[in-house]
Amino acid sequence: MSRRALKAVVVYNPHPHIVLFRELAGYKNAAAEDISDEDNTVYLRTLDPKDWRTNDHYAVLNLKKQRYRASDEDIRKQYRQLVLQHHPDKRRARGENIKDISHDYFACVTQAFEILGNSSKRHAYDSVDPFLPDYKPSLEEIKKDFFGTLNIFFLEKARWSKHQPTPFLGHGQSPLEAVYRFYDFWEGYETTKDFSFLDEEDKEKGEDREARRYIERCNRAERQRRRNEEHRKVHQIVDLARSHDPRLLAAEKAAREAKEARKRERLEAIQKRRTEEEARAKAESAAAEAARAAAAERQRQEAEMQRKEREQIKALSKKEKKRLRNNCVNRWAHFVAPARAENPSVAEDAVKLQTLQDVDLLCHVLSVVELADFNTKLENTGDVYESFSVWKAEVARARKESEAPGLRSINEPKPAPSASNSSEANSRWTFEMNQLLIKAVNLFPAGTQKRWEVIAAYVNQHEKGVEVTGKEALKQANNIRQDYSVMKHEANEKAFDSFASNAKVSDATKSVTITNQIEAETHRPWTWAEQRALEKALRENPTRPDEPSTVRWQRIADEVGTRTSRECAQRYKDLVEQIRKKKAAMAAVGVSSKKW
Repeated sequence: MSRRALKAVVVYNPHPHIVLFRELAGYKNAAAEDISDEDNTVYLRTLDPKDWRTNDHYAVLNLKKQRYRASDEDIRKQYRQLVLQHHPDKRRARGENIKDISHDYFACVTQAFEILGNSSKRHAYDSVDPFLPDYKPSLEEIKKDFFGTLNIFFLEKARWSKHQPTPFLGHGQSPLEAVYRFYDFWEGYETTKDFSFLDEEDKEKGEDREARRYIERCNRAERQRRRNEEHRKVHQIVDLARSHDPRLLAAEKAAREAKEARKRERLEAIQKRRTEEEARAKAESAAAEAARAAAAERQRQEAEMQRKEREQIKALSKKEKKRLRNNCVNRWAHFVAPARAENPSVAEDAVKLQTLQDVDLLCHVLSVVELADFNTKLENTGDVYESFSVWKAEVARARKESEAPGLRSINEPKPAPSASNSSEANSRWTFEMNQLLIKAVNLFPAGTQKRWEVIAAYVNQHEKGVEVTGKEALKQANNIRQDYSVMKHEANEKAFDSFASNAKVSDATKSVTITNQIEAETHRPWTWAEQRALEKALRENPTRPDEPSTVRWQRIADEVGTRTSRECAQRYKDLVEQIRKKKAAMAAVGVSSKKW
């Protein structure tokens, strides 16, 4: 290295304040120490230039004892001596055979001088000097020798403090103001350590500018993490020191004793009044406890009575349901005779199936008292035809009660329509579009954000080739309410066509069992009670990874009671699809489904 390069090295000297306290703590001044004249040739020959990061660079320059206390002049002096002794040219002149200069250990000497001879690089190396132990006292050491242990720690950390000069721990007779200033300073301690020496990658090795920026960001984040860890470690020791400082403990003890003395004075002054208050409170507590015990006993008795009533109602309900099934199934044989007398085209199995479904409907809808009265009516009838008329009336009433509220279905009566409204509605709105509108009105109740725009979007999504606005949907809904006889007529025609097509069954179809008919009857509308039972069964029977789906749906169907497993599964799929379409319709007009 040239003389000009040596002159460019910045002098690295510790702060005078640090030097003073190091002398007080027993450290020798770096200037007073003799530079080691030991021969480190054996150590140098063990070094590998490729693994220069793990080298002890101070030991390489024969400054192992002085380390960070060595001056820049000491570093330059040692480097010159090592150059004269270990440079490959000098060794060749002494007759040593050097095969590969690039792998020679002298590269480690040069690398050590490049690091320690540069102030910023030396600062980075001293910050993470792996051969200088980072002293952290334990709790046992602090308790054993508080001032001796912590003075060493804070002396070491004061060297790296961002703010100088740093206050030190002091001694047992230090005033409390100085003690508080000490802890206030060290609680805000910031280190000047630079952890760049531990960077995993050199940003200069990046292929392009973006790669170098990325490497620099990663290195900067890792340095900040290490710096935060250093702050955390110092703050932990500061907290330990504060909690075990004998000066603070003595001050706290004195304050506590003074507070206890004042407390004793107050207690003596109010002792008589407290005794009276305690006696009065004890009497009030006894009265309140007696009242609570009486109330608890009343609640227990009421709960027991309610439990017995529930059990009686449950038993009576079970008895009446069994009684209803016995009347319909055993006594009147599923009402097959009167039902086929009204409609000879209906199959016997279909009548039995419908009767069982109506029995379950009545069991869900009617209360225990209503069920008992209805059973009495059935038993008091003279023949099966009279019972069938009573049966039909009660089933019709139960179905009406089980329907969910909303826009009227096509089976409800309405006032006669006006001719102008009917012609205008029929000219644009088809029967299928009206049914979609009714469904959308029930699907999006009042209060939905942009309700009629959402309903119009729903109709547009399900009916291809039409474009309905929100105002048109609102107008058509009002027309349906005013012009419902036409809708009823169309619905009856549709129902008759459907019945006629279903009546044309082959002989093979007529021989199907009741179980197959139950599986095939998927178009029967779901009642409100069945929907509630399905929702409850879905909550109580979640999906299990080790269980086939058929078992789960069969269990759900058993809890619903009036539906098969296939119908329950199909209903679930329909509801999922309905929700998906609802969200799509609301998204089409910019309405958030979360707010709805």
